[in-house]
Amino acid sequence: MGIILHVDMDAFYASVEAERQEFKGEPIVVCVYSGRTEDSGAVSTCSYEARELGIHAAMPIKNAKKIAEDSGKNVHFVGMDKEYYDGFSNQIKEQILEEKSRKVEKASIDEFYLELPTENFDEAEKTAEKIREQIPEEFGVTASVGVAPNKLVAKIASDQEKPEGLTVVRPEKVTDFMNNLEMEEIHGIGSKTAEKLENLGISSVKELSETEPALLIREFGEKQGLKLLKKSKGEDNSEVSESMQKQITRITTLEQNTRGFKNISYVFEELSEDILDVLNEKDMDFGSVKLIVIDTDIEMHTRSTSLKAHVRSQEKILEGGKTLLKDFLEEESVVVRRVGLRVSDLKERGGQKSMQDFT
Repeated sequence: MGIILHVDMDAFYASVEAERQEFKGEPIVVCVYSGRTEDSGAVSTCSYEARELGIHAAMPIKNAKKIAEDSGKNVHFVGMDKEYYDGFSNQIKEQILEEKSRKVEKASIDEFYLELPTENFDEAEKTAEKIREQIPEEFGVTASVGVAPNKLVAKIASDQEKPEGLTVVRPEKVTDFMNNLEMEEIHGIGSKTAEKLENLGISSVKELSETEPALLIREFGEKQGLKLLKKSKGEDNSEVSESMQKQITRITTLEQNTRGFKNISYVFEELSEDILDVLNEKDMDFGSVKLIVIDTDIEMHTRSTSLKAHVRSQEKILEGGKTLLKDFLEEESVVVRRVGLRVSDLKERGGQKSMQDFT
């Protein structure tokens, strides 16, 4: 196993909305509305500027709005758009992370593991720094990166200097790094587990790492007890495993807001070419084409079409995108700000290669 990087996007949903709606540096609250009333529901996440006001995830929206009102700040409340965030996340993975490693695991919508084919931590640190620079340059959002010998330590490391942090834990420093953590900084050790450990007289990570296995097994069972012991020592043998890619998306901002078919569709050439490059690299065909439109009110609209057979053809992407765009403009009266194309229902060509061949 090579060196592991954990890339953790900073306040991702809020950061994407800041870029999408040009709210940079302003308090943003991303909400899950229940639909009962205008203010019913809860906060999903918020920008660091909103957190400084006292707003936080899981807070009722009405409470967050009261804090915003009392602060006198202009706080932006937006509805969660998970499909858009996921497409944004996939673009970062495809256009930046997969350039650095053939083995990239999307752990969640805003977290990625990379396995670098090197044992040189100086090289790994340079790669991590480049990723940390490229993401804001190309996508307008930021990320924190942890570099370590395994996934567990890399994930913990990425949390240490948020936002925009970079923490490198070399093999000889793992023990010191782990011993300096608070118990609940280790993923998988929540408040209830920490309380049980405290009742056993174990109040620090160092104490946990030195505990006799038999005591932990008796209290937590063999599987959980030994897992806690390994975690406290920073041991993790799990591999970076890339799941089958489900879709490929490319989105761009138009030179000017427009409803003109030609003023929109001219960007399809470059978008489809980028998509085709990824398909060729992964030796995959697609069975569906989707049009993505973001209007001047920042509302997302989609239209899709399924093909009769799986293909790998730029012509089919262009044909599908243009047909969907024409229909969309006839049906909707909105002005277009951003536009994208997505291919999905992906399939490996002829079973000749597996994903392992690309990692």
